[in-house]
Amino acid sequence: MANYDLDLIRDYLQRSDGAATADAKGEIFEDLVIYLFTQCSGVSFADRNILDNTGAREFDVALRNRSTSEFDFLDSLIICESKNEIGPIGSNQVRDFHTKLRTSGASNGLIIASRGISGQIQGNNRFATTAIVDAMVMDKIKILVITREDILSLVTTEDLEELIWQRFSTLSLKRRM
Repeated sequence: MANYDLDLIRDYLQRSDGAATADAKGEIFEDLVIYLFTQCSGVSFADRNILDNTGAREFDVALRNRSTSEFDFLDSLIICESKNEIGPIGSNQVRDFHTKLRTSGASNGLIIASRGISGQIQGNNRFATTAIVDAMVMDKIKILVITREDILSLVTTEDLEELIWQRFSTLSLKRRM
C-alpha cells in the first residue's frame, strides 16, 4: 500500500480544468489516471492514445495488470477512457467505449469521468447506467466508472483497490453501479 500525493492529485485536476485546449485538458487528465494506477503494486503504464490499424478506434490509456496485483479480477490489460468534461458523459459515449472493448476482446474497462455518467448522479435518469448494464448482459463486459469525487477521496492505493472491487462486485452481483 502506498500513499497518494494529494497535492499532486489536486494539481492535476486544476491544470486539466484550466487547460487552454481540449487536447491539453485530456492529456493532463490521462496523466492523472496513469499516476493513480501506477502507484498500485503490479500495475504499470503500457500505452496511451492508441489507435487501431484503421485509425477508427482510440484508447486513451492502457495499463499492464500483472496477476499479482490487487486488480487480479480485471483483464491483464486495463483499458481506460478518460473524460474530464463539464457534465456527466452520456450513453452514446458509454456505448462507444463498450464497442471498443468488445472489438478488442476485453472483458472489462474503466471510464474515469470527472463528472460521472448520466443516471449516476440523478436518481431516475438512467441513460448511461443502462448502457453499462446492457454491456454486461449482452457481452459480459463490465464497465466501471470512477468520478472526480472518487479520485479526491483516495488517500492510499488500497482505497483505489477497494473502490474498484466494490464497483466490480456491485455491477456483477446486483447489476447496478
